[in-house]
Amino acid sequence: MRQGFPLALALVAACLLWACVPPATTLAQEGNRPAAPRTSSAPAVRLGAADHLSAWIADWDLAKGLAEWRANKGLFTSVRVFAAYFDEGDHPSLAPAWAAALGNDAKTVFGSVPALLTVVNDVVTPSGKGNKLKDPELVRRLVSSRQARAGHIDELIRLAERSRFAGLEIDYENVAAAVWPDFSVFVAELYAATTARGLALSVVLQPQRRYLAAPMPAGPDYVLMGYNLFGSHSGPGPKATPKFLAEQADSLRAIGLLDATSLALATGGFDWTEGKAAKQLGEAEAADLVARKQLQPSRSAPDGYLVSRYRDEAGKNHEIWHADATTLATLWQAARTAGFSRLVLWRLGGNSPSLFPWLATLKH
Repeated sequence: MRQGFPLALALVAACLLWACVPPATTLAQEGNRPAAPRTSSAPAVRLGAADHLSAWIADWDLAKGLAEWRANKGLFTSVRVFAAYFDEGDHPSLAPAWAAALGNDAKTVFGSVPALLTVVNDVVTPSGKGNKLKDPELVRRLVSSRQARAGHIDELIRLAERSRFAGLEIDYENVAAAVWPDFSVFVAELYAATTARGLALSVVLQPQRRYLAAPMPAGPDYVLMGYNLFGSHSGPGPKATPKFLAEQADSLRAIGLLDATSLALATGGFDWTEGKAAKQLGEAEAADLVARKQLQPSRSAPDGYLVSRYRDEAGKNHEIWHADATTLATLWQAARTAGFSRLVLWRLGGNSPSLFPWLATLKH
């Protein structure tokens, strides 16, 4: 995702049998679903204000993510299943690890908690050659005509209903500015279709001006990525700051979208080598590295990240920035002040147990 789908793991996943969704047909024509289809009169699942604490679980860290989920039953008001990817024919399918875990019914894993299927614009090939992460051309092909949108929407709904998800989440990143108007039309059409089928819809937004400068269709729930201020694309620094979050809230407020938007905050951090190459670390990995190196982290202000520095065996300088529960509490307080009221965690898996008591305080 986002900080996401590691290419090496994508190659491994691509080598598995990838059960692709058949070419687009109409919902009426497709009659061999394993699960009973919803009817057009089914009440739409609405998340909204009731969905105040959610989290993603990624296919490449499924065991750890599910372990944290099971250890904290009742904590989250929804869950995001990350993810469905695309083949070279532009057809989406559920990641094999998730397909094996969920079978025909997401409720077998998540019970009554609404589970959304997150679909990302990554193209994964059987050989691993030609994999494309966050492919803008894929999005252009999927949304640039009425016919393309209709076929794509049909496939998305069938994919969600196949495993009885409560809804869909669209995480299409790096959308070209010229394609954004068509993408907005796609969101509106997808919302109408999901509502008719009784499915919820969430749309992930990147914290960039071109995505937050014009109104989006009313109806869906939105999620803003409240991170990536610093990361693998930059030198050392925090994933988010209070100022950064306030700026995003102002942008959303200006287009009338703040009340409909959850804020995503990211756990973990990065280890930068010589201020350039960055290795992504989960919170537990970062804490373990700090302990092994016998480092004494400082606390960055005003964002609350733990910052550590060391020199490796090759004489290269390293700088680690990582988040813990105190960091997230600091950022969330700033986000609440800015106007956000709902939190989505990227992601479960590799977190310190101390994170979850803090999350539990958000329920009171």
